[in-house]
Amino acid sequence: MIGAYQAVYFEEVAQAVAYCHSLVPHIVPRPGVPRAGDEPAVVWFHVPARSHSSTRHGCYLFVTPAAIAAAERAGLDTPLSGPVTRAALPHDAVLLFGEDVPPTPPRVRANSVAGVRNQAPAPAPALRAADVGA
Repeated sequence: MIGAYQAVYFEEVAQAVAYCHSLVPHIVPRPGVPRAGDEPAVVWFHVPARSHSSTRHGCYLFVTPAAIAAAERAGLDTPLSGPVTRAALPHDAVLLFGEDVPPTPPRVRANSVAGVRNQAPAPAPALRAADVGA
C-alpha cells in the first residue's frame, strides 16, 4: 500500500482530464515493453464538495512519485500542491490509474482456530461409583 501522495490542483476539471489524457501513454505500459521502475504509478481524482456560494470549479489529482516521473517524461507541467498521506485521501476520491488497495488479511481455513471454536464441547466422562466414594 502506498503511504503518501502529492496533491495536484487544477482550476478546471477539464484541465485535469486533459492532463490525464496526456499521461495515459506514459503510465500504461505497451505490450512487450518493460515497466519503468518498480514503484507503481497511481493517480486518484477528487472534486471537493461545493457550497452554493462557492465559485471554484477545480479538482485534485493525488499522484505517486512514479506518476510524477511519468508526467515529466510526457513533458507535462505538474503543479504540486503538497503531500497528502494515504489515510488523508478523501473517502470519495476515485482511483484512475494503478492499484492502491489495502492488503487483505489471509483467508482462514475451515479447520483453523475459527473452525474449532464452532465445535460442540466434548461430553464430560461418566462418573463411576468408585470415583464418588460410594
